[in-house]
Amino acid sequence: MIRFYKPTLKRKDMDGVLQTMVNEEIGPGESSRLFTQMFAERVKCSKGLSFRTYPDCIDTALKVLGIDETSTVAISLLAPSVYYHELKKTGCTVVFVDVDRENGLPDEQSVLSSGAQFLVLYDTCGSLALKYNRESTYAEKVSYGDVKILEDVSEALGAFCGEEYVPGDWGRVVVSSFEDNNIVSCAGGAALAVKNDCLSPLKDQTVSIYSRMTDLNASLGAVQLQNLDSNCERSRKICQRYTQKLMQTKHKAFGLTLLDFNSSCSCFAVFLDSKPEDSIKFGARNGVPVVRTFSDSICSIYEGDLFASFPVSAAYYFRTVSFPVYPFLKDSEIDLIAKVIAHLL
Repeated sequence: MIRFYKPTLKRKDMDGVLQTMVNEEIGPGESSRLFTQMFAERVKCSKGLSFRTYPDCIDTALKVLGIDETSTVAISLLAPSVYYHELKKTGCTVVFVDVDRENGLPDEQSVLSSGAQFLVLYDTCGSLALKYNRESTYAEKVSYGDVKILEDVSEALGAFCGEEYVPGDWGRVVVSSFEDNNIVSCAGGAALAVKNDCLSPLKDQTVSIYSRMTDLNASLGAVQLQNLDSNCERSRKICQRYTQKLMQTKHKAFGLTLLDFNSSCSCFAVFLDSKPEDSIKFGARNGVPVVRTFSDSICSIYEGDLFASFPVSAAYYFRTVSFPVYPFLKDSEIDLIAKVIAHLL
């Protein structure tokens, strides 16, 4: 069976990690600071903080943005469920919004009419909050008005649209997870970065030494962040082969299809015109892991009628699956996965 995911670490990339161990600097220190600054610059921010856990990072990001019990926060049901749990801890009012059918991110009008002062914008499957302008024929940013945005780029690092738009363009506070299945992995942990207008509340945050990312983890992530563009380009070429096969079926790729848009290809998600269980079983019989794309989303814990209130999100939740796509896939494995995609039921 092909592995669903492998971290993009080469043997020569371990030099930085080994040097950190030789220098006996494995706790929170200079490497962690440098990695955090690399991340901040990547997402067009000024400063940042890194953490050992994703929930700790989200918790601090919400505080930096000023979310408390008086706040109303909009969020898509396709965002990871951890966000709902962390938002509830603040005592804020959480407002769920449906997603745009084209980009899979919070629908513009739904957010504007929600009455929310804040928005959690999770860049699902490497998509960005862009829309097609029929008058100019160019892509443009979705405008969420005066809503203050926390943007999570965990699945979008490496994406871009033309020379204008990259992950981090929307958020005043930008977050990324660096778990083993993320585009950039520190073998665990996360980081946040802020724009200039959030520098003051960032400085007010006191992060325990027990919550800060270690140098050992940071040195692991720094190598992958340096190689991010080449790794994403390799994944994009793999996705192109998958897309060619998918076009032979009745199914559709999930996410943006704008001409100038280049996904991070953190996953290859397919919106099925059939039951996911059939595709999952078909993949397993042929040695290809196929997983439910949004199995850990807020949809999975929502207690109401999804189809009645959030029809687009519900359709994506129940009928979207993902296939392996990472730079270390062998050509023979890519061919096998592409063959399974071409014969999806």
